[in-house]
Amino acid sequence: MNQDDNHSADQPRQPAVNNGNVTTGVAGLDDILGGGLVEGGLYLIEGMAGAGKTILSSQIGFHRVAQGDMVLYVTLIAESHTKLLSHLRALSFYNADAISNRMLFVSGYHELIRDGLPGFLALIASTIKASRPRFMVIDGFRSAREFSSTELELSQFIHELSAFVNAARCTTLILAPLSGNEPHPEHTLVDGLIELNRFNTGMRRAREIEVHKLRARDHLLGKHFFKITENGLVTFPRIEALPANDQGTPDFKSKFGFGFPDFDQMLGGGVVRGSTTTLIGPSGIGKTLLSLKFLQAGVERGERCVYFGLYESPERLLAKALSVGIDLAPAVQDGRLAIHWHPAVELSIDELAVELLTAVRNVNATRLAVDGIDGFFQSANRTERFGLFLNALTHRLRDAGVTTVLTEELPLYGDPAPPASLRASAMTENIVLMRYLEANSALHRVVSIVKQREGAHDSAIRRLTIDSRGLHLSAGFIGATGLLSGHPSIPPAFAVSDPGARA
Repeated sequence: MNQDDNHSADQPRQPAVNNGNVTTGVAGLDDILGGGLVEGGLYLIEGMAGAGKTILSSQIGFHRVAQGDMVLYVTLIAESHTKLLSHLRALSFYNADAISNRMLFVSGYHELIRDGLPGFLALIASTIKASRPRFMVIDGFRSAREFSSTELELSQFIHELSAFVNAARCTTLILAPLSGNEPHPEHTLVDGLIELNRFNTGMRRAREIEVHKLRARDHLLGKHFFKITENGLVTFPRIEALPANDQGTPDFKSKFGFGFPDFDQMLGGGVVRGSTTTLIGPSGIGKTLLSLKFLQAGVERGERCVYFGLYESPERLLAKALSVGIDLAPAVQDGRLAIHWHPAVELSIDELAVELLTAVRNVNATRLAVDGIDGFFQSANRTERFGLFLNALTHRLRDAGVTTVLTEELPLYGDPAPPASLRASAMTENIVLMRYLEANSALHRVVSIVKQREGAHDSAIRRLTIDSRGLHLSAGFIGATGLLSGHPSIPPAFAVSDPGARA
């Protein structure tokens, strides 16, 4: 961490004016906390062993040092400070200069054993008076619980500690093991209660943070995903819990085409700017290629576009597009098209959303293709929230003025069973349904506009062919019924108008 050039080691930075707000410096956490902690507040952080309590408190401590605060770290565990710091050295927020200049480590273990809670409180009071820290961490509060003879004694200790740190304007974190549903007197006396926990789903494990209580802050309710990286904790507020901006209004007079004249004609000229369209169909039907046509039409107009995929690498994607005459390599090279790809690894749905929205914001994109919205569903630790999540995500994309195309997978063969997940199509303005039709020992692709909320569209079912020259549409099918259901009824005299489709 860099200090201002005008301040040397023997001339510490003056604390920044925070107007009573103490930021944590932890990505996403201040959003969950409603802006940060309150100056002079007393906060209890509970979590099981290995949940990240020490890393979180240390990360906030080093951030407060960077803001000019003196930080006091008090331990009630037998572990030496040298061992504690050795575990933190691998993290990017660790700053050896801060430890020698603005961060003080004190052990209260022996005072607690010898003099109990009153002796420990006296040590804290004398240290605060001598060093005047603005931020303090008390690590190992389990020992304080064990050395209190009664709940009344522990309550009195918490009450006196709270009053003292408030008077000293020293924001304080107490770290304790997870108590579960068991009530403790400190829960009602502290200004905030934050829980770090783990959630299990199958073989996956995910870390979650929840703010149960926070005085003087309009914090986000519920559980939020976080992970521990080389940069420390990174938290991801649930997108559906964040306040909506309601700034983006679709431009009903402006339409974005796919650069595919016959298909654009089916759409009545294109899709409304700022709308969301779902391309839904089985594997290999042409959903990805149709979404790439949409992006190609944008880059040819000089727009900034983003492709966000979960299944195909950029190299394979560009080669696939080029094989049907869609050359996107120049747009990637000059920055008009940004390709973001995530291989099949364990990712959080909230992490994906942050990366997607960041990618759109970084290039100021007007068009977006999300290839494989099913991958978001598979990344959801709690699948019951997927509907709210998707609704919030598409809303934010509209707010950003982005016109979005999503691809969603259907079973390869007609499946009479109801879908296991909420369809993305239920959240979008436009639905394009693509199906295979088996006729005369051959498979045919068919496409139809099922829904277009802001305009008239052609309801015909048309044949889609794909070859080295691109994508082509026929005039339509005649005579067959049940094409889009996956269970067509074909009369003996099956006919396809314009079967060549420009071939």
